[in-house]
Amino acid sequence: MKYLIFILFPLSVFAQPVETYYDYNWKRTSKEKASYYGLLEKTDSGWWRRDFYINNMQVQMRGLYRDSTCKVANGTMQWFYSNGNLSTTEKRVKGKLEGQRLQYYSNGVLMDSAFYQNHKQVGVRMQWHRNGYPADSTTRINDSTVVQVQWFDDGNPAASGYRVLDKQQGKWQYLHHNGKVAGLLVYNQDKIITATYYNEDGSLQTDTAAVNKEAVFKKKGMEGWKTYLLNNTAWPYGTRLANINQVTVIVQFCVNEEGKVKEAEAIIPFHPVFDKEALKIIQQSPAWVPAVQHNRKVKVWRRQPLTFLQQ
Repeated sequence: MKYLIFILFPLSVFAQPVETYYDYNWKRTSKEKASYYGLLEKTDSGWWRRDFYINNMQVQMRGLYRDSTCKVANGTMQWFYSNGNLSTTEKRVKGKLEGQRLQYYSNGVLMDSAFYQNHKQVGVRMQWHRNGYPADSTTRINDSTVVQVQWFDDGNPAASGYRVLDKQQGKWQYLHHNGKVAGLLVYNQDKIITATYYNEDGSLQTDTAAVNKEAVFKKKGMEGWKTYLLNNTAWPYGTRLANINQVTVIVQFCVNEEGKVKEAEAIIPFHPVFDKEALKIIQQSPAWVPAVQHNRKVKVWRRQPLTFLQQ
């Protein structure tokens, strides 16, 4: 599926740009502690804003706003990953989504495609897994109701049902990876009315205490995870920085169905030396207990800040 995106950006600049520095939480900070750098300029079309990753000055976001506080977007908006690849492109009219909105993974694979009219999704919305397999499809059948179908990242069907006013409604079916039913649930406005679960061999699942649970670090749970990070996050040997004694890198990773950490990447980098060290810490993580959703082990994503302290 190919898309043509036409983008018009403002040309005339009337005032000196306003410079702002932000930390990894998008809170204003000093230049020395910043993860992002922002420029805001008044143009004949509105307020033209650009944000950059401080480590390599790649564009993180660019877009036009109606106001100097950047509350109301008005025009084409784009976000980028630190590697330069496009993350999201959309159009806003007085703050409301209008037309096609596209989202991508950092590897360039299309993640999400949807159309909007006056900030309301219309037609068919498609989402994909990072490997290119379909992940989710929602088809609107009237003003209030959509049919939703989901797939695992190996292409096998995962779930299907209806949403009314964006809430699960009526019968939903969830499947195991082998195609057998994992759960039959009935909803009323997102609330479960009845639920029946089945094992992978098709037999009735009588113990339903663990049909939904979050992924946790296998050794002593999340406290054990904090201890692991604390014991392994050390300032890179031979590196000295002036004016600051603390560096934070944000790493995104997934815990797969086997409880293994995979696909780690520094989504908010600082410097290659620190980014490499942060990735190594995450990639060498001991085992996790995988997440379970609707009686099935599933892959889940996490974002983890790693803070290095200079002694």
